[in-house]
Amino acid sequence: MIPELQELYYYETDQERLDFDSDPVYQEKMRRALAELETEDLSPALFSLLDTANQISFTHGVRLGLRLGLWAKEGA
Repeated sequence: MIPELQELYYYETDQERLDFDSDPVYQEKMRRALAELETEDLSPALFSLLDTANQISFTHGVRLGLRLGLWAKEGA
């Protein structure tokens, strides 16, 4: 991951502008996943995997947003 995007990702989560825990769909999917694993807590390995997946999704969203902005500017 690009270090600047990783820093932005953590900044957004620290400022609670990117808050997965407040999303009811995310909460339900997390609850179901933990139930399937028969646990109430994420292991460090699962937490790391989830954090990495979230960072990848965030990076993709930022890149897509930038490309859409360029596309819209070119079409104007």
